[in-house]
Amino acid sequence: MKRIALIGGVGPESTIEYYRLIIKRFQERLNTKDYPEIIINSINMTEMLNCLFNNQLDDLANLLIEKIKILEKSEVDYVAIASNTPHIVFDNLADKVKVSLISIVEETCKVINDKKIQRVGLLGTKFTMTSGFYNKVAEKYEIEIIIPDSIDQDFIHDKYMTELLINKIVPETKKQLIQIVRTLKEKKSIEAVVLAGTELPLILNQSDFDDIEILDTTKIHVESIVSRMIEN
Repeated sequence: MKRIALIGGVGPESTIEYYRLIIKRFQERLNTKDYPEIIINSINMTEMLNCLFNNQLDDLANLLIEKIKILEKSEVDYVAIASNTPHIVFDNLADKVKVSLISIVEETCKVINDKKIQRVGLLGTKFTMTSGFYNKVAEKYEIEIIIPDSIDQDFIHDKYMTELLINKIVPETKKQLIQIVRTLKEKKSIEAVVLAGTELPLILNQSDFDDIEILDTTKIHVESIVSRMIEN
């Protein structure tokens, strides 16, 4: 069994969901009542966000490298960051650490490609929607990433930071998010929407839509983590 570690706490609610889902999928896939060994380094989200808000990406990378190296001392085989936004510095991290990293962006784009989807909407923090790191990976698979307009970006980001990160689910927010997705469908002809914020599945899911596919990056990432965990 491969040893898996998570960089968690960014934010706490999605880290809880990662932990729950990894155990669930591990038991389902192996048809067992055993529990997998998971190491979680829960980091200071405020420190991470300060780096992002001040555009200190080198500092963000150094922070994450330091936390990953702590996990390397535990001799883990793989590390995954339980959040989309820190992947803004993923390439830098992959170059500076020894352990193999499992990218939520790469794994999501693989799933989109397997589904033969070419045009997808992207919801997440403003950092995720505008920084282009999803686009960079998507281009390899000839996938076009469509983001909401600036007003909708600001709405999504604000609700993400002030509500979803603390697991506060507001019906009016859900209603507006659904409308943003419908607008992307009507005006940009998207085929699917990537929930590129690991707290977004707390408020949106496939049952909210009957004419567009919802891609939950948390579940996609977890599936890849479990696959690595049980590989021979």
